[in-house]
Amino acid sequence: MATFVPYKNYFYNQFHGMSSLIVHSVGIEQSSPGFVHGPDVRQFYSLHFCLHGGGTLKTNNKVHKVGVGDLMLIYPHTKVYPKADRQNPWELCWVGFTGGDARLLTDAIGFTPLKPVLPTPTTSRERIEETFREIYGCRGDRPAQIVGMTGKLYTCLSFLMTLTSQAFPHNPGLEYIEPACEYIAANYEKKITVEQIAEAIGVSRSCLYRAFLANMSLSPLDYLTEYRIKASCNLLEKGCYSLKEIAYQCGFTNALYYSKVFKKVMGFAPTSYLDHLSAYRPKVGGSDLNQP
Repeated sequence: MATFVPYKNYFYNQFHGMSSLIVHSVGIEQSSPGFVHGPDVRQFYSLHFCLHGGGTLKTNNKVHKVGVGDLMLIYPHTKVYPKADRQNPWELCWVGFTGGDARLLTDAIGFTPLKPVLPTPTTSRERIEETFREIYGCRGDRPAQIVGMTGKLYTCLSFLMTLTSQAFPHNPGLEYIEPACEYIAANYEKKITVEQIAEAIGVSRSCLYRAFLANMSLSPLDYLTEYRIKASCNLLEKGCYSLKEIAYQCGFTNALYYSKVFKKVMGFAPTSYLDHLSAYRPKVGGSDLNQP
């Protein structure tokens, strides 16, 4: 009779509850000298790799220099001013993405809202460029292309993690961010307060405040305000609503207050938004390139 020696080899993934990523946009661009894309507030993560040249990224009241071989991450719901160098403007590969994994994975690479630019080893830059171009090579709306882009994105992020070898961070209150953001997305047009958001997800106001500062580097109220402004930008682009209608649809008490907040966040009045949009949007050929 055969003798069996029981054994078990396994690995338990403590992050088995992670949700997927979705590629929002992907592209490659050579910017014109001194080109500024902004002020801009995006609703997705935007990861860039500088192939040639350089520029700066202004965010959270700080200016970060970007040069050849640097990675640059633009966080969602954060006002940014990316600017190409006047003498030697950057050439960038980028991929935009959303999803429950996004913050966890970008944190693991080493990014933080206060450290959105990271250098890379010279010996790894060819491979990094290759991973970005592979994502771009899969672009398209067919299921196989969508899955291909997502797979290549995970490959890219995985390789970037090997360069830093950091463990997955766990900032306090991370588990409160997603439900709070979902509540804001569903109720931003109403006159909601931070207290109501906290109550809806079952935490105290102070706990929610600390969670947002630790994980988003801004307060829940600032996040709500920037979300409303971004939503109003989408309505402004449609060109069929008055400022009063937009204000009410985005949770502001009146058009005057909306205009005041918009200018504070974006740096110019809402009536000038379309002019800024056309001025800052890159003029590139084809429909495959999206904003950098």
